Amino acid sequence: MEAEYFAAQEAFEKQKRKREKRMNILGIDIGTTSICVVVYDAEHKKLLMSRSLPNAFLPGKGFLQDADEIVRKVRRLLEKMEDIPYSAIGISSQMHGIVYADAEGNAVTPLYTWKNEYAKKPFRNGESFAGYLARLSGYPVYAGYGSATHFYLQQTGGLPAEAEGFVDIGDYLAMRLTGNAERRVNESMAAGFGCFDRKVGRFDFDSLKKAGADVRFYPEICSWKEPAGFYNGKPVFHALGDNQASFLAAVRSPEDGVGINVGTGSQVSVFSEKFFREAEEHGIDIRPFPGGGYLYVGASLNGGKVYERLAAFFSETCRLFTGSTPDVYEKMRKIAGGKEETDLKACPDLYGTRGGGEETGRSGFWGLTESNFHPADLIRSYVRGMAEELKSLYEKFPEKVREGKNSLTASGNGLRKNPLLCEEIRKAFGMELTFSEFEEEAAAGAAIFAEKQAASPSA
Repeated sequence: MEAEYFAAQEAFEKQKRKREKRMNILGIDIGTTSICVVVYDAEHKKLLMSRSLPNAFLPGKGFLQDADEIVRKVRRLLEKMEDIPYSAIGISSQMHGIVYADAEGNAVTPLYTWKNEYAKKPFRNGESFAGYLARLSGYPVYAGYGSATHFYLQQTGGLPAEAEGFVDIGDYLAMRLTGNAERRVNESMAAGFGCFDRKVGRFDFDSLKKAGADVRFYPEICSWKEPAGFYNGKPVFHALGDNQASFLAAVRSPEDGVGINVGTGSQVSVFSEKFFREAEEHGIDIRPFPGGGYLYVGASLNGGKVYERLAAFFSETCRLFTGSTPDVYEKMRKIAGGKEETDLKACPDLYGTRGGGEETGRSGFWGLTESNFHPADLIRSYVRGMAEELKSLYEKFPEKVREGKNSLTASGNGLRKNPLLCEEIRKAFGMELTFSEFEEEAAAGAAIFAEKQAASPSA
C-alpha cells in the first residue's frame, strides 16, 4: 500500500509539474502601429499581463519600418517579463510585408510593409508591376504583397548585393531571438506573399519564373508544428499572420461565427474547411488556417485610420475657429449618438481599394441637402459607410462559405473605441455583435497557437 501511495503521489506531482510548466505562454504581436507582448495563462485561458510599445514608419515615403528597431523593442518588452515563468513563445505579425536578410540572418533592408505602394508604379505598357505579375502568374497579387514588392525591387535594381532572401517581420524576429539564420515560414505567412498554391502548400515557382521573378529569394515552407529555434531554452514558433491569430483567439465557434477586425485597416473573416477558388475572382483572400481549413478574408485599406482622419478634420476646425481642441472623439460620439438615421450617403474610401480599381479615389458624400448638412449627419453617414464596405466584402464570399453564420465577433481597437461603428456594423449585418474576451487578440492568438504546438507530442 505504501509503495502504491508513493507511486500515485509521484505521478500526481509529475502531472502537476507538467501542467505548471505549460501554464504560461508568451504571445508577441508586431502590428503596424504597435508592438505587444502578453502572458497567456493556458490553464485558465486568460491573459495575465500585457505590455506594448509604439511602432512607426520611417520618415519619408514608402511605408517602411526599421526591422531591427522592432526586434529591439520586442527584447525590451521581454526583459520586463523576465521573472515570469513560461514554456513557449508564439508570434503574430502584420502580413504581406518583407524584409531582406543576409547569410547570417541580419536585415539588409527596411521592412517593406503591407502598405508599401512601389508595385503600383507603371511597369510595361501602362501596366503596374503588381498587375503585370498577377496577369503572368495567374494569381491575385496586389501592391504591398511580398511577391509584388520583390518583383519591383528586382526589376528596378533595388536588391542589395548581400541579400540572400526575404522573410516576413514575424519570422525575422524569430530568427533574431533564436540565432537561427534559416529563412523559414509556415503557410500562414507564405500565402500572404502571393503566388502561393494553397492546395499543395508551396510557392508556384513555375508561374513566378514565367513572369520573370527571381525565386531564389523566397523562404522555405515549414510545418505548423516546427519551432524556429529556442530563446532562453524555450521554443519559439514560426509566425502566424495577425488575421489568423486574431480569429483564433476571438471567435469561439469558427463554424458559425464571423470575425470583424478594425485596426489600421479592417477585415471581415469567415472560416471554412473547404476551398472555393472562385472567391478570389471577387478579391477575397483565402488564407491557410492553423489546424486545417481556410480563412476567407475581405480586407479593406480603410479601417481605423479613416475615422482618425475624420476626427483630425473636426479637431483642426475647432482649433482654427476657437484656438482650442476638445476631446474630439467623445464629442463626435455624443453628436452622432443622437442621430441614428440620416439620408446622407458617405463613401470613406480615403486610402483607395486594394489593387486600385475603378472605385479608388471616389470617396465623398452624396445626397447633401439643407436638412442633412449637419455634423451629426456627416459623422453618422461616415461610420455607416465604413460598416457597409465590410458588409459588401462579406457578400462577395461564396454562399457556401456564408451558410450557417449567425454571430459576429468584434476585435481591434478601431471597434472597441468606436461605439458608433459598432452600431452600424450590427445594422449592416443584421446580427448581434459581441467583443472578443481578449483585448490583444493577435498576441493572444499567437500564444494559443504556441501552446497547442508545444503540447503536441511531435513538437
